[in-house]
Amino acid sequence: MIYRTAFALLVVGAAVLFPVAGLNQSKPPDSQSQPQDDVLRVSTELVQTDVTVVDKKGRFVDNLSADQFELIIDGKSQPVSFFERVTSPPRRGAGRDSAAASARTGSSTTAAPRRRTVLFFVDDLHLAPDSLVRARKALVEFINQGMSDSDQVAVTSSSGQIGFLQQFTDNKVVLHEAVARLSYRATAKFDTDKPPMSEYMALKIQQGDESAVSYYVAEMMKQNCFRVTGETICMINPQSARTLVLQRARGITTMSAPDTANTLEMLAGLMRTVAQLPGRKMLFLMSEGFYLNDRQTGSMERIKKIAEAAGRAGVVIYTLDARGLITESLDATNNIPMDAGGLTRGASIGDVAASQDGLNALARDTGGMALRNTNRPMAEWLTDVLDDVSNYYLLAWRPDNDEHKRGKFKDIKVVIKGRPDLSVRLRRGYFRTTALPMLNVKKKVDKETTARDDDMRVVIDSPIEQREVKTTLSLNLVQMPGIGSKVLATLEIDRNALAFDLVGGSETADVDIGGIFYDDKGKPKNSFVGRLRVLATNASETNEPAVYRFQAWLPAGLYQVRVGLRDTRSGKTGSAGQWIKVPAL
Repeated sequence: MIYRTAFALLVVGAAVLFPVAGLNQSKPPDSQSQPQDDVLRVSTELVQTDVTVVDKKGRFVDNLSADQFELIIDGKSQPVSFFERVTSPPRRGAGRDSAAASARTGSSTTAAPRRRTVLFFVDDLHLAPDSLVRARKALVEFINQGMSDSDQVAVTSSSGQIGFLQQFTDNKVVLHEAVARLSYRATAKFDTDKPPMSEYMALKIQQGDESAVSYYVAEMMKQNCFRVTGETICMINPQSARTLVLQRARGITTMSAPDTANTLEMLAGLMRTVAQLPGRKMLFLMSEGFYLNDRQTGSMERIKKIAEAAGRAGVVIYTLDARGLITESLDATNNIPMDAGGLTRGASIGDVAASQDGLNALARDTGGMALRNTNRPMAEWLTDVLDDVSNYYLLAWRPDNDEHKRGKFKDIKVVIKGRPDLSVRLRRGYFRTTALPMLNVKKKVDKETTARDDDMRVVIDSPIEQREVKTTLSLNLVQMPGIGSKVLATLEIDRNALAFDLVGGSETADVDIGGIFYDDKGKPKNSFVGRLRVLATNASETNEPAVYRFQAWLPAGLYQVRVGLRDTRSGKTGSAGQWIKVPAL
């Protein structure tokens, strides 16, 4: 069984290199910018934003031309320097034509189909068991029915429990394995006092809601006062009870803050990682929401920075409240007190809305949408959104001052001239049209094996596929009962991208090459590194690739094979990755 896919490992925070025998770790060398095929290349001074135009029924409006768009930056109209109508392949069975017209300012209309890059971020730090079940069901339905052949999809989580499988891939087996790793992240109940106090109630108490404070003080006094021979004896006075209530509220918010901080930190890390990938990306955040306790965590400022990073990375965020249809009443968590006097009624109002503030802000500020307070199946909404956002318009313009060139502005607005009935969805930020970085692994002066190993490790584990030297990898499985399973790998290298020189009367090119077999936990199971001498072909064989084969004996399991190469003369690099499932004999 052969699986083919480009790879991009989503590493949040610091880059991670896995230890492997025969390959040493090193700090990646400086990079230089090289163009990518699906990155808009006009001028490094241009900036761009993608917009979606819908009618009153929420349907995408097609066949608009560049002169119908008015772009307003900080209240000033800006001329559109580049305009394109973009489409991505529809989902399987959608029955839509994947070709669409695009129009450039001052040029003819051309088709501009592009693949979809979809990232699912499952906030398992804020998901109850039933919500996690709904999220997993939606993901499975999308993988089975919603993916197109050219989609690149990744499933990630805020707890990091998916691990090595947090990679962009078109391989359904890998994606199903990633979803299967999502399990309920039970947290110890750190507050067992009575009556129950929710995180939102604790926030309101900290913000000075005296009615809520009075209710909990009264309840505490009841618990600590006794009638003895007709006299009431209290073990605590009202002032001490008030102090204990405030301490309890502060403890609850303090214990809850790390989960929210971790979620936002992971989300910010994803923005930095996917910024290395070309084109527009869609991120679906599945969560029950979280409270923006700005006093302790600075979460509101973090939300703002994530939205800005999403703009620079070309990411549109769609948020899904996994709770479905919910109300502000007693629920299964039993964290709402039974208050007959109504003292906590005011403090309870707005609980659900407050938990959705962050989800709403992320969707609104990046040009996406939020699904909340509805019993509509997540998978159904997810499929409709992906079909709709497969079509959009791309606008690019030239900033006219230094502040705008640095990506700083107060407001961006797009309107359709003469069509007040149409709505425009767009991100609050924009991203530059600069090309993405490629690795520049410099040629070493010495020929020590360790130096070559270091170079190969950087190329092999690059988060984006290197394309300076076209590299194709295919895998085949050979199983022999009683002996074992052998994975045969065939690597094809584009000779035309290599630098040849006359050595010993023959035109040759030297290529450093290396490969690693990873299991589904990211643990290296086998590896190799070496140097390959490639002979030039004659005139009739100019398109024939150089072929290199290697193999490894592996037990049953899911594996990723990664290879990297570097031309020793030009320094050009290439890489490829494939997944393969080795069944049990």
